[in-house]
Amino acid sequence: MESGYDQLDKGSVNETEICSASRGVGSTEEFHAGHPGLNSSEIANLWNSYMYFDMISGFLKYLFQHVEDEEIKSLVGEAASLYEQRVKDNGRIMEQGGLPVPAGFTAEDIKLDAPRLYSDLFCIYYLFCLERFVIPRNSFNLGLSTRKDVRAFYEHSVTTGMRLFERVADVLLAKGLYIRFPYVTVAKGVDFVKKQDFLTGFLGERRPALAQEVASSFHVVFLNSVGKHLLTGFRQTARSEQVRDYIDRGKRLAEKIIDIFSSNLKAEDIPVPMFWDSMVTDSTEPPVSDKLMLFHIALMNTCGAMEYSLLMALNFRHDLKVKYLQIMAEAGDFAEDCTNILIDKGWFEEPPRVVDRRELVNESAH
Repeated sequence: MESGYDQLDKGSVNETEICSASRGVGSTEEFHAGHPGLNSSEIANLWNSYMYFDMISGFLKYLFQHVEDEEIKSLVGEAASLYEQRVKDNGRIMEQGGLPVPAGFTAEDIKLDAPRLYSDLFCIYYLFCLERFVIPRNSFNLGLSTRKDVRAFYEHSVTTGMRLFERVADVLLAKGLYIRFPYVTVAKGVDFVKKQDFLTGFLGERRPALAQEVASSFHVVFLNSVGKHLLTGFRQTARSEQVRDYIDRGKRLAEKIIDIFSSNLKAEDIPVPMFWDSMVTDSTEPPVSDKLMLFHIALMNTCGAMEYSLLMALNFRHDLKVKYLQIMAEAGDFAEDCTNILIDKGWFEEPPRVVDRRELVNESAH
């Protein structure tokens, strides 16, 4: 019997742009005519993209099974179809470039008939945060790509992701669920900074926060709050005690980050983003494998590191910069331990690496 996901209209994803590019510059047919193969950046980004898109696709298929609100279900279905198509297009380009397609995730990693673990509210906030992470990542990969088919793939990923994000934002607004960045009262007129104490924050009187510093703190609190709910569901369904302990550590880190940046907002009399729904049911039956959970956390770690680096650059006060450096260091240790567990469990699929030419020896029999 077909699941609800299998019955989705796959025509919502436009393949024309990707397929035509794959048949053009850089394709297998034209490679020997002098067109370049995949370079190191393209190999690395395509491999990583395949793994993450495959993981996200499977998780979205599970979420789709349980969404009740029709508008949110439509969004989750569109996203699931979108990411499934990206996996196919990504794999096609890798095959045409002579690269082995990663093993990725199989039916053993997804249990579509597992009981409901997350609420409808979580599903739409998950999509909202997901595209906030993935769109910049795809844009970054686009900027590092040379071949026409690879650029077309990432450009398509960016544009379709932006359209999905727009729909998600519109539904959140229509339902009164959009947690807006805070409104602030700013000084009137144009002025120039005249003293170095504009940068200080540890000693003496601190200047009021800039609008971009308020927005950064609010953004960090919001993302970590949604991430904490994701980890809560993973924690109560993980099979391995080692994985559960690791997820517990992740929840504590998320809570610490929320506390740190909530204090920044409270110091300026700015409201902290809050959720009225716990967003996680009491189910203990795992919908996804421990391996998929860890890969999902690894994606969060990678995207989080990119976010914190960018946000730190938008904060001028020294005390705020130190807070970002602090959480980046802790998050880095947390991310490394995720890789260690994946290796210990035999779940870490090795990314493409350069041939060790020291081992290439002509062992002639004469």
